[in-house]
Amino acid sequence: MKRFTVYLLFFLAYIGAIIVEKPDFSNDANCFTNMPKLLVQFSLFAFMILANNLFLIPSLLEKKRFGSYIASLIALIALYTYFTGKYSQYVHGAIFHDKDSSAMAGYQGNFIYALCCTVISSMLYITQKWAEQREQVKNIQINQLQTELKYLRSQINPHFLFNGLNTVYGYIDMNNSQARDTMVQFSDLLRYNLYEADVDMIELEKEIKYLQNYVALQKARSNDNMKVTLNVNYKNGSVKIAPLIFMAFVENAFKYASRGDNVVNTITISLKEQAGRVEFTCDNSYDETEAATGGIGLNNAVRRLELLYKDRYKLDIKKEQSIYHVHLTITL
Repeated sequence: MKRFTVYLLFFLAYIGAIIVEKPDFSNDANCFTNMPKLLVQFSLFAFMILANNLFLIPSLLEKKRFGSYIASLIALIALYTYFTGKYSQYVHGAIFHDKDSSAMAGYQGNFIYALCCTVISSMLYITQKWAEQREQVKNIQINQLQTELKYLRSQINPHFLFNGLNTVYGYIDMNNSQARDTMVQFSDLLRYNLYEADVDMIELEKEIKYLQNYVALQKARSNDNMKVTLNVNYKNGSVKIAPLIFMAFVENAFKYASRGDNVVNTITISLKEQAGRVEFTCDNSYDETEAATGGIGLNNAVRRLELLYKDRYKLDIKKEQSIYHVHLTITL
């Protein structure tokens, strides 16, 4: 709505400039009969402005393809100037009652005029995008503060918690290795959430270690008819990635995986990294008679991806043949 208002005001200013430049036009009794002729020139101008703002800036300038943007903008202005020059003789003779001129008369003036208009419209577009980004950052900061306040209100003293876990670990029988290993895995998960994941970016190797611990803990509490597979393959574990970026999908898989006693229920997770590109897949069987999978966790994950990896990620989520499939690709 704001962008539409900006365009409307800009085009009204264009029409006002024509009336100021040619005051006789506003007093002409036949101005309404000549309006269609003026609309042709206005349509050429509108096409130039909209093509720049809706295509050239988002596709070229925002992606820092400056050379292509400048060349395309000059070509667009030249095209507008050419057709305007072709039409100017008729427009000036029929509407403004000026002297007839050749098709290329005033080419330089029209080109400079079009260049100034596109620059002004580009500045309006960039200013508006900047204001939207500022507002978005402000909203993110507010949400982060609210989340931090909620976390602080509900936080248990970490030292007390870890001391309690160590005490429980000491009481577990030495022969019960499975219980002791599970306790260590749970402690590592908790430590990662409280201390290591509280950063903007973290090493991929640490994120993978957390994922392995989480899957191992979930496998330990799953029944025998649940088959869980985790495949990890990475070349550079030191590359940075947003912490817990995959966990919403993994948690969703364990939460909604089918648990029928008469069939083998599966969860297959794969994470691969090569040349700064991470590919993550997560497939789980699900019961079509139950509620639809997904929820606020997935919505938050998608929002984080959009904020942190805009134009650098591809997420594909689909359900087919009782399998819930997630495929995420991130370019680091």
